Amino acid sequence: MHNVIIAGTINSVNAIPKGMELLLQGKSALDAVEETIKIVEDNPNDWSVGSGGLPNLLGEVELDASIMDGKTLKTGAVAGLKKYKNPISIARQVMEQTPHALLVGEGADQFASVLCFEETELLSENASDIHQDFLSGKSLVNKPYDAEETMKKKECYFKIFQRLVQEKKMMEWYTKYAKENHGTVNIIAKDMNGDICCGVSTSGLSFKLPGRTGDSPIIGAGNYADNRYGAAACIGVGEIAIRLSLARIAVYEMSKGKTAEEAAILAIETIKDLGEDAGFLTILVMDKEGHTVSAANFEFSIFHQERMHFWIADSLNPIPTKRECLYVDTTTEKEGEGYHR
Repeated sequence: MHNVIIAGTINSVNAIPKGMELLLQGKSALDAVEETIKIVEDNPNDWSVGSGGLPNLLGEVELDASIMDGKTLKTGAVAGLKKYKNPISIARQVMEQTPHALLVGEGADQFASVLCFEETELLSENASDIHQDFLSGKSLVNKPYDAEETMKKKECYFKIFQRLVQEKKMMEWYTKYAKENHGTVNIIAKDMNGDICCGVSTSGLSFKLPGRTGDSPIIGAGNYADNRYGAAACIGVGEIAIRLSLARIAVYEMSKGKTAEEAAILAIETIKDLGEDAGFLTILVMDKEGHTVSAANFEFSIFHQERMHFWIADSLNPIPTKRECLYVDTTTEKEGEGYHR
């Protein structure tokens, strides 16, 4: 019987106890990951995940999620979900009830409907206020808002969206914003059987272009798990994680005998290959024994103004413990070729 362990990103601290409870009861890592992430998805004060997530430029919330079973290498994912609040559960059903790995947009919503998931209004009043502030040129999402107007219809946003996109200054600002504003929940768990599962859920980049999909539902980029070696999941600029297949890199490094710490550092170091357009990335890595680390290419969290950290709990210490991420310098050139060259 294996020591159970569960780890998660900054916003998982209040949810991890539920996952640990399930693991100690002998439930699977899959169950623990799903139920833990659902708690974060249901938190209306988390602006980066689930029904509290901030919308795209048109005022619509689009949710992405993926889950991967390290025992079987089976996976399920959804992207652009607009009508259902727990994408992690729908992603699991994609894995278990279909021959597919990823469903997107209307198809993902239809699949959830067929399985009798409850349709939900995803745009919260708070998120609507923030979106209105954004469109009217007020400050960014890391400041409090007290706007009183409620959400307007999608058609009301469209002309504003067109005007903003056509202004060069707006696109320059948006490019910078897209590099710096991200949020996701990552959970990795190992159960009593030694099976590992990794799950990711997000509402994506706030005020993103409609239809934009980041790394969270892309297996190998934002999420990867393999019992033989371990698991990894990412937060940050999804496009960069996709271009690098970042989660898969970390697991691959462990397959070659690297420790979780070495794998995390090596994965983050590959960001150098992309030059100046890289942006912020954090990776959470757990090896097959449960050793867990996180590494980032920025020393301080943009959202929290403190060291990036993650939470971890296990059989011996079931209360979530805070651990700081490793900071990896990706600005200093080193001799040798890049990872992909």
